[in-house]
Amino acid sequence: MKIAYCLFGTYSAGGLERVTAVKANWLAEHGYEVYLVTSGHAGRPSYYPLHPSVKHIDLGLCYEVPGAISRFEAYRRNLPKYRKHKELLERLFAEIRPDIAVAAGWHEGTFLYQLKDGSKKIIEHHIWRNANFALYSLYLKQMSHVTLLRRVKSGLLVLWNRWLTYKQGRYDQKFDRLVVLTEEDKTYCTHCPTTSVIPNPITAPSSEVSPLSDKVILAVGRLDNQKNFPGLIDIWALIAKDYPDWKLRIVGEGYTDTRILQKVKEYSLEGQFELCPFTNNVQEHYLSSSIFTMTSDFEGFGLVLVEAESMGLPLVSYACPCGPRDIIRDGQDGFLVERGDMKTFAARLRQLIEDEELRRRMGQAAKVNSQRFSLDNVMKQWEALFAELTTE
Repeated sequence: MKIAYCLFGTYSAGGLERVTAVKANWLAEHGYEVYLVTSGHAGRPSYYPLHPSVKHIDLGLCYEVPGAISRFEAYRRNLPKYRKHKELLERLFAEIRPDIAVAAGWHEGTFLYQLKDGSKKIIEHHIWRNANFALYSLYLKQMSHVTLLRRVKSGLLVLWNRWLTYKQGRYDQKFDRLVVLTEEDKTYCTHCPTTSVIPNPITAPSSEVSPLSDKVILAVGRLDNQKNFPGLIDIWALIAKDYPDWKLRIVGEGYTDTRILQKVKEYSLEGQFELCPFTNNVQEHYLSSSIFTMTSDFEGFGLVLVEAESMGLPLVSYACPCGPRDIIRDGQDGFLVERGDMKTFAARLRQLIEDEELRRRMGQAAKVNSQRFSLDNVMKQWEALFAELTTE
C-alpha cells in the first residue's frame, strides 16, 4: 500500500513534524511505500530522522507565514500558491498513484480532496478546533493596558478566524475521513460525521522510569501565551516557601521567557526555579523529576503528558480543551483541575509533594496507562483505518 503524507515540512522542531516523521518511519519499517510530500523545505534537512525508504519530495512552494507580516498579508500572498500547489500534487500523484493521501499540515486541507487520482483522502487536525480564534482572547488577557483600538482589532481577528474555521469545516466534509486526536475534540466536529479519533503516539519510548526521588516539579513546552507558564509560577508561589528543598523546572523556549522570569523575581523564587532550553534529550528531565504539570489554556493533544506518563510521572493538569481529559485518569495517574483554579492546582501539588506513597502509586499507574499511546497500538489504529477506506 502506498501512503502519501502532505505537509509544509519537517525541517523544524515541533509536535506535528515529529509525529508525522515517526508515523512515516513506522509504516516504512512495516512494508508500506511511504511518500513525504512537503511544500517548503528549501533544501533544509529533516529535523527528525527519516527511514531510508521514506521518499521525500519537496515542491518548493515556500508559503508565507505570519510573523514578520500580518495574517491577512500572508493569506493574500499565499492565495496564488494554492493553485500551483494543487497542480504540482496532481502531476505527482498521477505518477506515484498513492492509495492513501493524508493532509497532515495546513495548506492541503483546502484542496487535497479535489484531486481525482483514485486515492482515499484523509485530513488530520492537530489542534483544538477553536484554537485559532481562542488565541486572541489570550493576547488581551496578557496585556496590562488594552486600548479600544486593540479591542476592536482583536474582535475583527476573532471574527476572521471564526470564518476560516467555518470554511475549513466545509472542506473537512469533502474528505473521506477527518481524524482528530481526542474524543473531546470530536464533540466539536459535529459538522463532519465521518470523524475518527486516533491519538498521537509516544514518539520517544523508553523502558526507564523516574525513581521519583528528585525534588523537582517539571513542565515542558513552547514559551507562549497558550501554555500559560506565568500562571504556573503564580501557582508555585502559593506553596514554594513551604517546601524549600523542592524546585520548579520549565523546559522550553519562546517569547514569554521574560514574563516568566519577572514573575520568579517578583516572588523571590530564584532559588526554587530553573528555566532550561529545549533539548532533543528531554527524557533526562523527565527522569530527574517527580511530578509533571501542565497549565495550558488549550491544547491539541498534550503529547508531553503522555511522555511524562511513560516515564512514570504523576500528573497535575488543567482540564483544558483538548487532551488532558482523554489522557489523565483523574485520581489514578494524576489530577485534573478546572482551568484557572490555582488554589486547587497548588493543593494537588502539595498532596503529591507530601505523600510519597501516593506519588509512587500514581507514577506506576501512569506508566501502565501510557501504553494506550504506544507507537504500535496507535499505528494499528491507522492500519485499520487505511484498510477500511481502501476496501469501501
